[in-house]
Amino acid sequence: MHKNELPASQAPYKLDSGEGLRFAFGNHLATRIARSNELGQPAAGTILTGAKGARFPVHSHGATHEALFVLEGVVSLTLGGSSYLLTPSDYVNIPPGIPHGYEFVDHRGKLLSWTFGGDAAEAYVRLGKPYAGNVYSECSDAVDWTLLDGEVDTELVNTSSRVDDGWSSKLTTAPEGVVPFVLAASEGERMIASDQVYTILGNSTHSNGVFIALLTEGPAGMPIPRHRHERVTELFHCLNGQMEMFAGDGFLTLDPGDFLHVPPKTAHSFQMKKHDTRFLGFVTPGDFEPFFRYLCVPFDGYRYPLVPPPFRFDRVIQHLSELDLTILERPGGPPPQAAHE
Repeated sequence: MHKNELPASQAPYKLDSGEGLRFAFGNHLATRIARSNELGQPAAGTILTGAKGARFPVHSHGATHEALFVLEGVVSLTLGGSSYLLTPSDYVNIPPGIPHGYEFVDHRGKLLSWTFGGDAAEAYVRLGKPYAGNVYSECSDAVDWTLLDGEVDTELVNTSSRVDDGWSSKLTTAPEGVVPFVLAASEGERMIASDQVYTILGNSTHSNGVFIALLTEGPAGMPIPRHRHERVTELFHCLNGQMEMFAGDGFLTLDPGDFLHVPPKTAHSFQMKKHDTRFLGFVTPGDFEPFFRYLCVPFDGYRYPLVPPPFRFDRVIQHLSELDLTILERPGGPPPQAAHE
C-alpha cells in the first residue's frame, strides 16, 4: 500500500489530510490527490483552497465534466447565468461547456473537485508552481489567467454583460440528465441499508454514466463484506468520524480529511469505527449504481435511525450476475480477532 504519495500507476494508495502534489498560484493552493496515471482514465481529484477574495474567473471546459463538493468555509459560485452562495456539504454538477467560476468568501474555504473526461485539472499545473507548504500563501501575487487555453481544456468566458440578480436557490432534489445544478447540503436521493444512510448526490444520468457521487453515514458497526471489482474504481473521502478500511493486503484507518484510492481488482471493505461517521465516495464508471438500489430501500429521513430496517444483502446476491462485484467473504465479515491475524 502506497501512503502519502501518488504512485503514477493504478495501485491502491492512501493520502493523509493535506497530502498530495501541491501547486500555488497567487493566493490559491491546488492539492492534486489523483491524476489520470492513477485513475487509468482522463480524470483527476483536486483540493482547492485560497485566501478570502481569491477568485477563479468564469471559464468553461470543452470535454471535462466537473463535480464540486464544499468541504469547509463559504464559497460564491457562478454557474451558467446564476450565482450561488455555497456552504459545507453543498454539491455542484458541472457538465462540459457550462461557464462557471468561484470566489472564496472567507479564510477557510475548501473545495473538492473531481474532473472526468478531460484534462482540465492540468490548468493548476499550468497556472502554478510546485509548493512545499500545505496552506495557501497570503500574498498579493497576480495570476496570469491568459495561460489558460484549450490544451488544458480550460478557457475564460467573457461575463461583462452579465446582470447580478442575487443568490439563486439551491435544490433539494437533483434533476435528471446531464444538466448543471447545485444541490443543498444533506439533500439528494436518500436510501438506507440497515443502519447506514446513503445519499446519492450525482447519479449516473448526470454524467452519461461516467461516475456517481454519494454520501454514506452511520454509527460504529460491522464491516461490509470484503469484495472486489473488475472495472470499478472507488474513491473514499472521510468527512467525519473514523473508518477502518481493508484495501489490497492490509488494514488502514481513515480520519477526517484522509483519502483512499481503490482501483479495479483490489480486495476492499470498510467499517465505521466511530458513531456519526460520514464519508463521500465517487465511483466510476457510473453503471455500478444499481448495486446501491438493490442493497438499499428509499428513506425519507436525514439521519440514521436508532432501530434500523433489516439488512437486505440477499437482494444483492439475487442480482449478483448483473454487477461488477465478486464477494470474498460472507456478510458480517470475520470475527474482529480474526480480521487482523
